[in-house]
This record gives sequence, C-alpha cells and structure tokens, in this order.
Amino acid sequence: MKMNLITSIFLVFLSSTCVLATGCATCPTVVSDMLGISHGDLEKARATGIKKEVALNQTDVYYEVLEILKKNKITTYQKSLAKGYIIALNFPKQTNTTRVGIFFEPSGTNKTTITLSSLSSTALERANVIIFGELDKKILSKG
Repeated sequence: MKMNLITSIFLVFLSSTCVLATGCATCPTVVSDMLGISHGDLEKARATGIKKEVALNQTDVYYEVLEILKKNKITTYQKSLAKGYIIALNFPKQTNTTRVGIFFEPSGTNKTTITLSSLSSTALERANVIIFGELDKKILSKG
C-alpha cells in the first residue's frame, strides 16, 4: 500500500516536471527517456532486424499484428499507428522486460514492410516465428 502511494506521488511529480520543463507535446518521449524505456535502441536495431514485405496496407497489417499479439498473450507496451510501430513484451520463454520492436513502413500500393528488432536474438527469433508465422497463415487464408 505504501509503495503504491510512493509510486503515485513520484509519477505525479515526474509528469508535472515534464509539463513544466518541456510542454505537453514532448512529455511521453521525455518521460520514456528519463525512465530508460524509450524505443530509440530498437529503432537503431532495425538495421539488423528481420524484414518481411506483406501484401496488406499499413493500417490493416498493424491491426492484424495487434490481434496476433493479443491472441498469444504478448503485452503491447507502446504503439502508434501514425508513427508505424508497436513495442511488445512477454514473448514466451523471455524475461518479461525483453522488448521487441515491430515497425511498419508502406512499400507500395497495398504493401507494407514489417521490421522486427530486439536487443535479444532469442526474443527476435520468437517474434519472427509468432508474428510472421501467424501473419502468413492469415494472409493465405484470406487469399
């Protein structure tokens, strides 16, 4: 009980400081950076990530991936359709804080390139099997 109160007070303090120091528009980024939970490291890891092009537009594939994550009880930690990413946690047999970045980029008419990135090669491989495996099944069943 005491810890929840302390945590709540800290979060209010952190949010207030953020608003006063930077304005509301950049608060999520500033808070993420301060807490060490930004996804900049996953952005950088995209260069060595696993890529796949799918025959779906960005919006459709984004929601398909969210559905796959939910079905597999994988936590969606951060997401933005507008910015084209999902950060997920809790892949099977991984430490619950191991993050996987799922990035979406339009690559033509009704085509999207998905890039999976992680600082953990095991988490990356599990994400590959779960996300791309199930996405392939869904696309084939619709086709």
